[in-house]
Amino acid sequence: MKKLYTLFFISFASISFAQVFTATYDFAGVTATSGATDPSPVPTVAGLTFGNFSAVNTTSPPTNSASTGRFAFANQPLGAANGDNVFANFTGALSATTYYQVTITPTSGTAYNLTGVTFKVQRSGTGVRNYSVRSSVDSYAANLPASINPANASLEVVTGNIFFYNTDNNTAQVGSTITLSGPSFTNLTGPTTLRFYGWNAEAAGGNFSIDDVVISGEIATMSSSSFNAIEGLTMYPNPLKGDTLFFTSTANANKSVQIFDILGKEVLSSKEINSTMNVSGLAAGVYLVKITEEGKTATKKLVIE
Repeated sequence: MKKLYTLFFISFASISFAQVFTATYDFAGVTATSGATDPSPVPTVAGLTFGNFSAVNTTSPPTNSASTGRFAFANQPLGAANGDNVFANFTGALSATTYYQVTITPTSGTAYNLTGVTFKVQRSGTGVRNYSVRSSVDSYAANLPASINPANASLEVVTGNIFFYNTDNNTAQVGSTITLSGPSFTNLTGPTTLRFYGWNAEAAGGNFSIDDVVISGEIATMSSSSFNAIEGLTMYPNPLKGDTLFFTSTANANKSVQIFDILGKEVLSSKEINSTMNVSGLAAGVYLVKITEEGKTATKKLVIE
């Protein structure tokens, strides 16, 4: 039986666990004095480091957000007239030096895929009427694929993957969606920066606001060292003859636990546990247990008798 267990455990080494993630920026820490970098806590995903959003304008450096709880800065590129809702009448253009940006950096040995971005947009009474998103994968050369989902009568996408705020009101609007796919956003092993551009403001004081930015993707691969990063982690008893599995660690923080069978299929999971997990529904056999605590991940072999 020991040889059989060993064979099963070796087979785990070839299993790739694609971990889907969503990283949300809510800008809760942004105030009228917080500066050009969002001070809010950044999302945590094992294998990735998410940076803080920053506002950039090389000709007129931004100082503070025009609103609290969202990222909103004035001095956006001009080109629209107050009250004019006809896109063809606008005369401005995207400025390569004025944007909001955030960078995603993988840890060594991690590959990741990016699948999309959604965000809320808002403008002041004389704010921007157009906006788009670009990335470092093509050196910010082209707007990323844009759509409105769910449909929103105040927003549309015009030629060139340009978002168009087609109403002159200044209320927050949901639905701005970026879809990422293909080799440019698959098996990434280096940093990726996303930039959000606004333009065709109606006056110099008009601002461009983003909020509730959600970046989605998945961890494609992660090195074995990245999967054993929880200090002082123990899992017992192992082999297990009862129904309860115990966990301890140096931090003893809440943990997310996933259990996989020998084929790599997830058979049990729990998102918020501290020290125990009921596994009474699992049959006797060999499993792989993936534990995530405070953004760090470890894996353990489990034998149930």
